[in-house]
Amino acid sequence: MRFRTTAACAAATTFVVGSLFASPATADPEVTRADVEKAFDRAEAANERLNALTEQAEDLDRRIAEVSREIRKVRKVYTVQRDELGADIVQQQLEQPLGPTIGLLGSGDPDLFIEGLSAIDALNSTRADALESFTRTRVELEKRQAQLAEYEKTLDAKVERAAATRSKLEKAYREAKADLARLSAAEQAQMNAGDTSAVPNAGAGAAKKAIAFAMSQLGDPYVYGGTGPDGWDCSGLVMKAYAAAGVSLPRVVGPQMAAGRRISAAELQPGDLVAYPSMSHIGIYLGGGKVIHAPRPGKSVEITSLSSGFGVYARVA
Repeated sequence: MRFRTTAACAAATTFVVGSLFASPATADPEVTRADVEKAFDRAEAANERLNALTEQAEDLDRRIAEVSREIRKVRKVYTVQRDELGADIVQQQLEQPLGPTIGLLGSGDPDLFIEGLSAIDALNSTRADALESFTRTRVELEKRQAQLAEYEKTLDAKVERAAATRSKLEKAYREAKADLARLSAAEQAQMNAGDTSAVPNAGAGAAKKAIAFAMSQLGDPYVYGGTGPDGWDCSGLVMKAYAAAGVSLPRVVGPQMAAGRRISAAELQPGDLVAYPSMSHIGIYLGGGKVIHAPRPGKSVEITSLSSGFGVYARVA
């Protein structure tokens, strides 16, 4: 394939910490835990945009491969028809040469002219079906070639946008890590802590199976672009959890929520999807105000509170 997903977009980054003795005039502004969360949220939003572009590019790759196969098939038919048509016309000319008929078309005698024209029409009509079939094949070949060119042009644009988005993701991730590093050790420990203890599965049907899959990933690390089996981003975990339950969901947060029926907080049941209003993050509701999700780099699949930013809800099963 021309375009391949880079599962881990962010490499480990080293940050230079300023001197502890920097003067107040040159000190960096104070960073809060909320600032860090917002920084990671920006990075995850970029990751979701990259996921969407990757999906679109891979879909274009599949279409290009399909159209290329079709072109090869049509081109074979085109070549056979062209060669057969050319050979038949040559053979017919040898067996039934026009000879004097050409002269009849130049005659001033109307009767002789019509006789010559009739001979030409008779020759053409014998190959009418073959010519019509060849024309259809040629038109189909040209159509497929134009389609291929359009797909390739669109793919090039997607690849370019993906590269720019990946750069933004990496920058946002570096900034988030830098902000995190400026917190105290105790604050960093609190932010990186997560509940990886499974809770009773209160779901039913497909929702129960999806929850069971998600809980079996508790403790697996967050990885940008991760769709398992050993690393996950938020939408990758949700997609694979419901795939394990026999439900096909899109790859990205927004389309995943759109695939379900929007519900209110009062209607929430175990297995429902819960997302940030910005559509940058998603998890699966467990009941009792708990959500399982893949949070951010530096953390693992965990159970958290519904009140930690989730505000849009949907039911898919």
